[in-house]
Amino acid sequence: MIPAGRTGLGTAEVAALLNRKTLRTVRESLPAPISREGARTPIWDAEQIKAHVAGDSVPELSAGMPDTDELLDAERARLELQDAPTPEDFDAHVRDGSVPAPDTVIDGVPHWKRATIRRCDDLLDREEARLELRNQITAGAWGSYIHEGRVPDPDTTVAGVPHWKRLTIRSWDANRPGERAGGGRPKGVKETKPRARNAEKEARRARLQELAPDGELPAPALAKFAEAEGISERTVFRLLQSIREANA
Repeated sequence: MIPAGRTGLGTAEVAALLNRKTLRTVRESLPAPISREGARTPIWDAEQIKAHVAGDSVPELSAGMPDTDELLDAERARLELQDAPTPEDFDAHVRDGSVPAPDTVIDGVPHWKRATIRRCDDLLDREEARLELRNQITAGAWGSYIHEGRVPDPDTTVAGVPHWKRLTIRSWDANRPGERAGGGRPKGVKETKPRARNAEKEARRARLQELAPDGELPAPALAKFAEAEGISERTVFRLLQSIREANA
């Protein structure tokens, strides 16, 4: 993975900075690659390599970054993303879970830690992108998806390796055909019995509304409710949104 805001370098680029043809004899002395363990093509962080070449101490990947724990409202969170989406698209990303649920809600206003938002712009290689899927598929099936063009084009290529932003994969995964479409009753067939799942959802929403009648719930209480109900914090946040909208 190439963390958001970092620049990756492949073997040839690192060798060129060291005035070498290969890295065979110096590989062990280099900073650790930022590519995943077991990746066929190693990738290093540009700033770390440049510091190594200059004989300086190797900086942490977070060096020079703004406060990662700073809380951002929706507008600032949106602008924190590379190629900032429109406000409407950002809201859609939050609703479908492509952007994680807020870390906290302050006076009814959702806030995200900068680190939470920045992770959306992390660059993932093919295997890391596969592991980001909600319902994981085999590596072979994922390769077929890519080969057949059923996956978005990579956001960039580093050292010959295609990479996708985490947000790109999450958004595609949340909205791809089959995730929400299909199934259900044949068209024209009326339901004769209430759906147990719908009843369960309504009961859960009622329990949450009793706990948070104004649609506001501190992050610790939100996490506790999610754990007790066996659902994600993202789902609880969406339920709270619906309660606030109903009260508006």
